[in-house]
Amino acid sequence: MRRGWWLLLTGLMAMATGQEEFRGFWVDGFNEGFHTPEEVDTLLQRLRTAHMNAVIVQMRKRGDAHYHSPFEPFASNQQPGFDALAYLIEKAHRMQPPIEVHGWVNCHPIWPGSGWPDDPRHLLNRFPEIQTENFDGERVTEVGYGMDWGHPLANAFFSRVALDIVRRYDIDGLHFDYIRYTGEAWGYNPVSVERFNRRYGRTGKPDPKDPLWKQWRRDQVTAIVRKVYANAVALKPTLKISAALITWGDGPRDTDDWVNRSAYSRVFQDWRGWLEEGILDMAIPMIYYHQANPERARFYQNWVNFLKDHQYGRHGVAGIGCYLNSWEDTLRQIEMARAPSPKGNRLVGVNFFSYAATSGDGTEGGSRRYEEGFYQMLGERAFPEWVPPPPMEWKRHPTRGHLMGTILAARDLSWVDGASVEIYRHGTLIRRLQTDGTGFYAALHLEPGVYRVVVQAEGLPAAQTQAVVITPGLTTALHWLLGEADALHLHRLESLNDLPDGTRVLLAPKQVIKGTDSPTQPLLLGDLIGERTIAVQLRDSVWCLPLMEGERVAVMGTLATQPDGTRQLTNATIQWLGAL
Repeated sequence: MRRGWWLLLTGLMAMATGQEEFRGFWVDGFNEGFHTPEEVDTLLQRLRTAHMNAVIVQMRKRGDAHYHSPFEPFASNQQPGFDALAYLIEKAHRMQPPIEVHGWVNCHPIWPGSGWPDDPRHLLNRFPEIQTENFDGERVTEVGYGMDWGHPLANAFFSRVALDIVRRYDIDGLHFDYIRYTGEAWGYNPVSVERFNRRYGRTGKPDPKDPLWKQWRRDQVTAIVRKVYANAVALKPTLKISAALITWGDGPRDTDDWVNRSAYSRVFQDWRGWLEEGILDMAIPMIYYHQANPERARFYQNWVNFLKDHQYGRHGVAGIGCYLNSWEDTLRQIEMARAPSPKGNRLVGVNFFSYAATSGDGTEGGSRRYEEGFYQMLGERAFPEWVPPPPMEWKRHPTRGHLMGTILAARDLSWVDGASVEIYRHGTLIRRLQTDGTGFYAALHLEPGVYRVVVQAEGLPAAQTQAVVITPGLTTALHWLLGEADALHLHRLESLNDLPDGTRVLLAPKQVIKGTDSPTQPLLLGDLIGERTIAVQLRDSVWCLPLMEGERVAVMGTLATQPDGTRQLTNATIQWLGAL
């Protein structure tokens, strides 16, 4: 036995010394971790003791925020006014060596099922129509009330929340959790069902096991991942997008067996496909299994091997459930994660769940909490010295670029759902895309060069452009207005000079120079290049979400001269286009 442990410890140290490796903890917002400055300081001290180089902190739990959000209410269990994300980033980045900070956002769950939020700013009070339902119309899932990704407003709201964090905070990564449905019985939001039926010429409610209906829900989840990824890397090309991912049951035998696993078939989370498409930089499957149970240990081994062999040039990190295991079994799972697969492939690191629950007896309620010895043990036996996280070469030395955009109907700036986007190079069709419920599309990781893009939508005239240039490492934004508008479409604000009051004009794309969080306060919009601006007063009936500085929009309104002689757009309709 002593010889066996000596070999294990020697192997752990040899694999760790001098090599790049991702090492992190999930730090949840329900337990102590970052509710006060003192908790953050303690967290960072423990991370340093364990020789961690990253931390994944839960900034959104159930439609709340542990940072200053313009969209959602402040978390009730946070020290009032304390912006945990800002404080943590400043302290972690100033450490020598520094620690990466990844902002963790719970996606689907928005409130416990035992009550209802009091705060009028909460998503359930502002937009109750975005909730998911099951076949019988019930709305309380196993994780409480949840958003339905088939409702375009859920897509629009969550993407704005996530991208606001990316834009305003110097995070190293954005981390999704619960980016899925809770089971195949869910996803029956009436708007999603209506969209599905309209797309496929159906009526009524589809059967939960209907393959086309299952794929529809799978597509809705993938659409929000793609939308956030494309916009996030447009804002910050080196940002790391990761997710906590489902691994229920035994691991797949091979690629073909993937479709039989719970992630794909039950909760519609095709994370293997996300890696292959390149809309996820780092996969962190939650491989939470009790190592002392031989069957569970086999599940763990099969999942880490599957991940090692299905990274598609991206990064795979083993999510280890230390809360279920003894210290020794956690060390064993680290070793298994570090070892090559039978095909010779390796992961880039490990991440532990959780910072709060450090070891356990294999049962959900049997965990031990905040064991100082655990952090010390990791730093001595598993990670004897600090190493940097591995670089993402496709971000550090990019060879491909991205194309994204939003398609609107010019008549009212409504989203064009299900439009076809065809991308040609040298006369050959290379991608055929379809817009999501918010009119968004994205083609990621295109070879550099010149492309032609053709857009078609039912009931609207087709449109195309001949010369779209894709540049390595950059995102090209190409937005579309299809059909005729009952307004004069202008591209430059200087074109407003000679137009009389009362002229109905359409401006797109424009950037928000000064945002607003109230429908009674005007926006200030400007050209993408130049200093010309115009104030915009929105109609109360179109008010939806705060608009933030730098965001791109389309707006349609009526010109009016104010008492001070300035021009303004009044009675305006506005639509968010994206981050770029």
